[in-house]
Amino acid sequence: MAKLRHVAIRCDDLDWGATFYSELFEMDFVAKVGPPGDDSQGAVYLSDGVVNVALIKVHADYPNAFPEGINHIGFVVDDVDAAVERAERLGAVSMVGNMTREEAAVAGATWEVKMKTPDGKVAFDISDHFWPGTGHAEPALDKASA
Repeated sequence: MAKLRHVAIRCDDLDWGATFYSELFEMDFVAKVGPPGDDSQGAVYLSDGVVNVALIKVHADYPNAFPEGINHIGFVVDDVDAAVERAERLGAVSMVGNMTREEAAVAGATWEVKMKTPDGKVAFDISDHFWPGTGHAEPALDKASA
């Protein structure tokens, strides 16, 4: 069985990205790599101790310079309200379609707070519970029928 190892996010400003994601999701800085003195490419690696986020900056002519397909990434946090406050302080904005706490309680395991980075390039979800099927203790998918 495969397990998620990392999520790679194209990032034009690695220093900004490292600060934003490490502060927002309280991730540890692992490393910054790339040719010395060449700020046109490189990567920053962050980790929560299980999964890594790789922020990558590559030349425009590289095959993976303009990837398409990642819709959003989701993070589990201890305190959703505190994480949303950090996100807003760092310039992230809430997206349309967020649920009230009451609606979230009915939705159960699949609710999240949906946000975008300040530059609008990356959407992310914040929740205080793991996604169904991850092997962690999970609430029922449909609390309304329980």
